[in-house]
Amino acid sequence: MVSAHRRCTAAARAGSTVAWSRRALLRGAGMTLLSGAAAALPGCRGAAPPAAPAVTVAALAERYTRLALQLARHQPSLVEVWLGPPTWAAGVRVPVPTLKVESAALLAEVTRVAATRSTAAPHTDPGPDGARLAYVRGQAAALDAAAGRLLGERQTFDDEAQRAFGHVAPVRAAAALDALRQQLSETLPAGTGTLAERHAAFRRAHAVPPTRVDAVFAAAVAWCREAARDLLPLPAGETLTTRVADEAGWAGFSRPTGPRASDLWVSHGGGADAAQLLQLAAHEGTPGHHAQHVLAMADLVEALGWTERALTPAFGPHRLLAEGAAEAGADLLLPLATRARVCGEVLLPAAGFAGDAAARLVRVERLAAALGVEVASIARDYLDSSMPADAVTTRLRDEALVLDPAGMLAFIEKQRTKVLAYPLGRQLVAQAVETAPTSARWSRFRAITTTLTLGEQWPP
Repeated sequence: MVSAHRRCTAAARAGSTVAWSRRALLRGAGMTLLSGAAAALPGCRGAAPPAAPAVTVAALAERYTRLALQLARHQPSLVEVWLGPPTWAAGVRVPVPTLKVESAALLAEVTRVAATRSTAAPHTDPGPDGARLAYVRGQAAALDAAAGRLLGERQTFDDEAQRAFGHVAPVRAAAALDALRQQLSETLPAGTGTLAERHAAFRRAHAVPPTRVDAVFAAAVAWCREAARDLLPLPAGETLTTRVADEAGWAGFSRPTGPRASDLWVSHGGGADAAQLLQLAAHEGTPGHHAQHVLAMADLVEALGWTERALTPAFGPHRLLAEGAAEAGADLLLPLATRARVCGEVLLPAAGFAGDAAARLVRVERLAAALGVEVASIARDYLDSSMPADAVTTRLRDEALVLDPAGMLAFIEKQRTKVLAYPLGRQLVAQAVETAPTSARWSRFRAITTTLTLGEQWPP
């Protein structure tokens, strides 16, 4: 009769190849196998009891999504759109303190799983599962911070940004900002008054008449879609509809309406010029938010079952990289000379202006946009101090050259650190894209804009 010890040894040797093969196949799904066939046989010395099933990334992602939907019942602005199962957003309303306990537990679990994977396989390709885990981890941290704010937690601007985005506002570079303002002053037509007054007068003089905004914006959207068609191919059947609305605080915005569809809204009363409408078309449409939405739905939700990406959250690294990718994608599609050509040949004539102002117009718009980092700096000073509102609007007007400082102050009050998403997100995405060879930059951009991660750039 063969002893139990010899039976275990033989079984372990015979099963070793199969066990390693299965371990390799299942590692990406976050599953763990017992070491060798012998562990499953009765009578083996030192055999461990069956391990509890490992936590999967899919399970963590579902917990995050359900928590986000629950917390949004207390703060609706946290979630813009949910296209997943309606039952996930249903059920009894859960008190915020309970959700805070659950969000803290989720963050601890996601952090533990990420640390375990990093220690177990520090040099392996993260693959799609790694990109998913990176996304959920960042969003879980931001969700926990949002729950804390609803409970009255005091958070400085930098504390909130670190928890929400994993980044803080860059140190204010006064010399660089002064250089931007000097370049803007030299680009504007000569005139009297302060730089803010000259800038505002120039932009007002070229504002698209309200009756022509929808036609100019639609032309800009169509141009960007056609120019990006081969650079960033989108799923078949995707549609984009332009609409006009006056929603306070926004020059325009994009809203998913289905797996392959978005509405792009533009304000009639925003006083935008042709250069601003071109930037808005690229940012909100293609290669911006519309492209992000339809690529994520096709490549992640439908192809891989990442149901969490059927959620469009207005918080976390998702928000930071979504805004950053929309800005960086517009830069990639529209270098300065291209902007000037499109404005001069297409948009300014549609707005009723001569095309010869195009070069100056687009340069002024881009220089003013680069001062967006100044807005974040002013927002931090305001939210962390007792600075009076009139002092804030003065700084927004004179230092950041904001055309509607009162509207921007209202945006800061409501959105807080989200003002950081545009300049910081653009910087992060642009840096990641520019590390790729020129021929591979659209491919790198596609990976970032689809997964909304930087460190786990698995290409879908």
